[in-house]
Amino acid sequence: MRLFGSSAKQIEDAPIELTPAPRATYADSYIGQTFLGKYRVRKFLGEGSNAHVFLAQSTTDPNSRVVIKRIKDEATIAPRFRQFFDAEVRSMLNFHHPYVVRLLDASLDDPLGACLVLEYIPGVTLEAVFNRERIFHQDRVGQILGPLAHALYAAQLGGIVHRDLKPANLMVLNAGTDKESIRVMDFGFAGFTAKPHIQLAELTGQGPIFACGTPAYVSPEMIRGDSTDARADIYSVGVMLYELLTGRLPFDYTDQEKLLAAHVRETPPRFGRVGAGHVPPVVEAAVQIALSKYPSERHQNMKELCDQYSRGVGWDCWEASMPADYTPPEPTKIQVSSTPARSADDIDERYILSDTLEACLPEKLAAIKLRGFIEEVRGHVVESEPGLIRVRLDLPQGWKDPSSRSGVFAFLSGAHRSMRRGAEPVEVSLKMEKIDSNRVAVLVDFRPMKMYMPTDPELWLQRCESYYTVLRKYIMPGT
Repeated sequence: MRLFGSSAKQIEDAPIELTPAPRATYADSYIGQTFLGKYRVRKFLGEGSNAHVFLAQSTTDPNSRVVIKRIKDEATIAPRFRQFFDAEVRSMLNFHHPYVVRLLDASLDDPLGACLVLEYIPGVTLEAVFNRERIFHQDRVGQILGPLAHALYAAQLGGIVHRDLKPANLMVLNAGTDKESIRVMDFGFAGFTAKPHIQLAELTGQGPIFACGTPAYVSPEMIRGDSTDARADIYSVGVMLYELLTGRLPFDYTDQEKLLAAHVRETPPRFGRVGAGHVPPVVEAAVQIALSKYPSERHQNMKELCDQYSRGVGWDCWEASMPADYTPPEPTKIQVSSTPARSADDIDERYILSDTLEACLPEKLAAIKLRGFIEEVRGHVVESEPGLIRVRLDLPQGWKDPSSRSGVFAFLSGAHRSMRRGAEPVEVSLKMEKIDSNRVAVLVDFRPMKMYMPTDPELWLQRCESYYTVLRKYIMPGT
């Protein structure tokens, strides 16, 4: 039923390809070295934007092979890299799927550098196969789409979004044969979507707002700075389907600004206008829906996309690629503890006000609402990372964080300055967990700063309650 061209043997016998790059002296220096005390590097495979990639061998099992991604030093110095690395690695070590390249191990502190250890898959990237063949028959695309749909659907159930899907991140096995399949790579830095991340610039109005992803495949909402979920990955899949079926990207600009603007504003050309009029209309419709500008207009999960595509090709891509002996994970259930974690300062509980509330608040709207609260109370944002925002209120004029200064400078900066009774600074922590696309659970925690301890618990709690009333006005109007 599916004949894929005469170059199958050539592709099947090719070595593993992961964004190939010329061998470099720097990369060669790692040959023979051992990561994590148990993975000896045997071969340099390639280089990506954030990592050098090596083939390695277990020191305890000479027949085993793994892939080492050594994170580049310039990537590790990015703000909060350690927090992101820990969070993403923890989520992926617990995510196993037959169509996903498994993350086996990771370290931030290995003497040879921060690294990820991945399952070795003998194959070539979809990018390499596409560069050789340019246009795929719709049946062959369906054979690739099925495994991809299963992998991303399971990730969605687990609350995980890839955010950088592209042909270079899909490994093709048995390329060009009727057993052709794929494995999804680079889930190691995927986003764990249970924790909303409101960027500092969104709360303060200062500085850039960053989007991630590869420009040719990035979703419009990531470019707009909106919140993202699994439907952002569906858009990226739509771009890849368009490219495989037509031989070109839906937006073929070399200028990056024009390319990003096209994702947000332009309609992809119809298949007939780019020489792909032979593609069945239902298949084209599935691709065009996946490329809708807003998530609500797309398929809501990968099974929906796969089912519509299947109707166009006349066979069930989903059923044909159903992994054997695999049980999908239960949808992620979010629980927020009603008891805040005690800080290292061990603040007297009489001076702590905590509450958990559930707000009907999409992530993008949450950024607007919280910025309004911060501006009204003249707060100072000191931290914003996935699932956590910390704001300080009523800081003394000219205050500077003494944690960034040595002893005498901390003292001179006013760290130990006495405060007028009833005017001590308040630290507000907002710990957030996403319940679904429109609801967020928030654990609100008010406490004093250790260096400015209040002396009147009743007066202190009155002040905290007044600030809490203002906060509720913004995130839970009408209450």
